[in-house]
Amino acid sequence: MSFDKAIHRIAIVGTGVIGASWAAQYLARGFDVIATDPAPNAEANLRQYIDEAWPALTQVGLSPGASRDRLSFTANMKDALSQADFVQENGPERPDFKMKLFADMDAATPPDSLIASSSSGITASVMQSQCKHPERIVIGHPFNPPHIVPLVEVVGGTKTSPEAIQRAIAFYASIGKKPIHLHKELPGHVGNRLQAALYKEIMYLIQQGVLSVSDADDAVSYGSGLRWGVMGPSLQWHLGGGPGGIKHFMEHLMPGLEVIIKSLGTPEITDELKQTIVDGVNQIAGSRSVDQLAQTENEELLALIKLRARNGSATTKTVSETSQPGSNGKPSERLFFLDVSGGRIESLNPDGSDRRVVLDGLKRIPDGIEVDVEAGHIYWTNMGNPTANDGSIERADLDGTNRKTIVPPGATFTPKQLKLDKQGGKIYWSDREGMRVMRANFNGSEIETLVDTSEGATRPGRDATKWCVGIAVDRDGGKVYWTQKGGDNASEGRIFRANLEIPKGKSAVDRTDVELFLDRLPEPIDLDLDLNNRTIYWTDRGNPPQGNTVSRASLDNSKDQQILVNDLMEGIGLSLDLKNGRMFFADLGGSVYSAKLDGSEKKALVFAGGNLTGVAYVDFAQA
Repeated sequence: MSFDKAIHRIAIVGTGVIGASWAAQYLARGFDVIATDPAPNAEANLRQYIDEAWPALTQVGLSPGASRDRLSFTANMKDALSQADFVQENGPERPDFKMKLFADMDAATPPDSLIASSSSGITASVMQSQCKHPERIVIGHPFNPPHIVPLVEVVGGTKTSPEAIQRAIAFYASIGKKPIHLHKELPGHVGNRLQAALYKEIMYLIQQGVLSVSDADDAVSYGSGLRWGVMGPSLQWHLGGGPGGIKHFMEHLMPGLEVIIKSLGTPEITDELKQTIVDGVNQIAGSRSVDQLAQTENEELLALIKLRARNGSATTKTVSETSQPGSNGKPSERLFFLDVSGGRIESLNPDGSDRRVVLDGLKRIPDGIEVDVEAGHIYWTNMGNPTANDGSIERADLDGTNRKTIVPPGATFTPKQLKLDKQGGKIYWSDREGMRVMRANFNGSEIETLVDTSEGATRPGRDATKWCVGIAVDRDGGKVYWTQKGGDNASEGRIFRANLEIPKGKSAVDRTDVELFLDRLPEPIDLDLDLNNRTIYWTDRGNPPQGNTVSRASLDNSKDQQILVNDLMEGIGLSLDLKNGRMFFADLGGSVYSAKLDGSEKKALVFAGGNLTGVAYVDFAQA
């Protein structure tokens, strides 16, 4: 079963605090939301919650089409689910209830739609046990409130397909969340277990008379908690290791930490300890109600989240804040980018203003995009189903009309980034599961395989080290460059190059001119070249510090890699504007950024604006 269809309509099952918060989040991201809950006054309570949450969401930044008017409600769950593209369930935490509920939801929801649960304690394996389509059941556990706190824990059950998990992760990232993938089911998932581990020691210290409840809270919120809001504890230890980083920490400082770990205690949770904590918390809260405290917390969280999104001087813009077309003084420039979750091509000015939908109805996971200004054409790849031979390449006019398939399904498996060689009249692209570097004429004729990385493996390939993803072409130098992704965060990523033409007497399989340019990268994705300065740029969607970045290196000395930009959320698209000394890049988290070529002056042009992939900069004046 493929789960790659565009997501437009979200169903919310259960509209308590968590469900209502999810509904607000989805509305703010421009989706149609239909909610269902049999409780009395459920609809009125839901709408009140969303109204109260809307100012905070507006402060974060609303996506195009965001509106509370896109919310509908029905007490009939079957009606709510009948046309849902994605379901977020938030029902009571009882295994017997969940099993029946999920069986009913499974029967009512289209079979190619995902069903996610916000459950904090019940596993997906339990919930999917009576479903006819258990492969699409996942946990999407948020932190409260979901419309503010980005983290979502994604984990499947024993019968959940890997494709469903990856689609859920990509979707959550597209709406501005920070999804993490749990590879195993366990009670409490991860976030709650980490909280429990810390609080276990806090209770022990209070019971031992080491400190008061108030001082324990201060020890976290004014100490490590401040730093954890910026980067996680493992990366903090990397800083703690000084110039030697985490390796120095593990070799020289971990023994001391190990002594502390072994001394951690287990409290005896008595009525006396409980009362001590109750009294201490009431003293800290004073006259402030729970709602007032929650409001204060939300305000400070929003401030931190906005600061992190801006990453210094960058400005996050909403549609309502952008200026009129041509406000940057250069109306001849445009950025084109692909929104996978929305299934569309969009464009905007390089300052983030005048955002428009160029073409809608892209339903086959569009990934790479290029623009031929002279001919007035936009080209893009469609990955299709990664397990089927149905990828394609399409073309349309700059206004979205005259859409045409030029490389049909069956001619390439999962085409990723593509580049145009205008002088040679060729399109070049990387074919991921096809494990190939390919090219064709602009009209799609004369399809060729230039490099075959399969080593005889059957297509679609399962070995990610053989997957070809990004591509760049040096026509004058007679070279083609491409990335091979490698496993998730496995530091198996590589960049290769070869001649544009296969050596005489050789084939795409056994050509002898393939050169390994750079290796041991987290997950290199898209490429672009600055040939005047002999420099290659690339995005990387792996884990920090080397991943979720934009980097560059000399074409003549691959060992001088410079990380220019970090803190991306699954970096994908990349396009250089060499004339103005800047670059544009996009991530699956839904952002499009601009920055100088050295990575400075990073600005968010689009924030949480969909599940974004390819990006292309165009200067019409140079046509």
